[in-house]
Amino acid sequence: MTMSDKTKKSEEILAKANDAFFDDDYDEALSMFSELVIREPENAEFVLKRCSVYQKVNKLDLALKDAETALTLLQQGSCSLLARAHLQAGITLHRLNEYKKAQEHLEQSQQLNSTEKTLITWLRKNTEKLKELEPVVPEPVVQPATNVLNTTARHEWFQNENYITIEVFVKKAKQEDTTVDIFEKSLSFAVKLPTGSTYSIELDPLAHKIIPKESTFKVLSTKIEIKLKKEICGIMWGALESDNDLGTMVAPSSNTKKQAKDWNKLIEDDEEDKPAGEAAVNALFQQIYRDADPDTKRAMMKSFVESNGTCLSTNWSDIGSKTTETRPPEGTTVKKFVFQKFKNGERV
Repeated sequence: MTMSDKTKKSEEILAKANDAFFDDDYDEALSMFSELVIREPENAEFVLKRCSVYQKVNKLDLALKDAETALTLLQQGSCSLLARAHLQAGITLHRLNEYKKAQEHLEQSQQLNSTEKTLITWLRKNTEKLKELEPVVPEPVVQPATNVLNTTARHEWFQNENYITIEVFVKKAKQEDTTVDIFEKSLSFAVKLPTGSTYSIELDPLAHKIIPKESTFKVLSTKIEIKLKKEICGIMWGALESDNDLGTMVAPSSNTKKQAKDWNKLIEDDEEDKPAGEAAVNALFQQIYRDADPDTKRAMMKSFVESNGTCLSTNWSDIGSKTTETRPPEGTTVKKFVFQKFKNGERV
């Protein structure tokens, strides 16, 4: 068997293994990933895929062994794969209640790839567990000051298919003390508090494009409400600010189980219930992107960006040499970039 034949055979096994994994057939997936590891024992990516299956079936000792094997193989290898190996080791150690060791691996993963959103989640979880292990030192009781105006400000956000709404909770804010600058890919907000200090929000870049002309803000008695019109309706943002948030695409007027496709989270939280229905579809696209080869990832990103989030392709040979057309959902139209600046509640 030639080298190309061996590679082709491995690709066929890998495709079947991924299908089994997405179908929750973990026994079959484990068998196939193990076969790949036997065929290519120095392929760290295959070892890490099997590690993920071991985590799913709660064989954490074997998952940890695979993560450590991958770390050994990757000492002179890819930084991105090395970061992923440290992440997998950290997740497994966290689930084994080895929080201090888990923290070391998670922090090393962060040094190699600080933009990984799943890593941020696991770092937070593990840090909280470490704090629980620390002895509690009682703090001295301080009598609260009287007749002091509460000027603490905070903000929250929520969304529907058409708008992102940001609510800044500050009482008795004045219109003339509020500045909001809304652009296609950024938001700048500032409000002067009664104490004389300033509460500000800077979001650059936003996770997705917005339509400044159709975005508004209102100063109310207890809060300031900012409404940002989404350029592409139906995409549910995973965060307000991001360089690579692909979001969750919701098909208009559709109630099928494949309504949403979420690629933002790359590794599912193993402590949550096993996903089903719509969540399972989301997990499928997360796994496809995370485990894809460079050409597939390029195809996904190119088609998504060029089509303004309306199309997705995994075939680089098909779309690599041409521009992917924008295909907006039925009932919507494509709009060009427009921005509008606000000052004192009025468009400038």
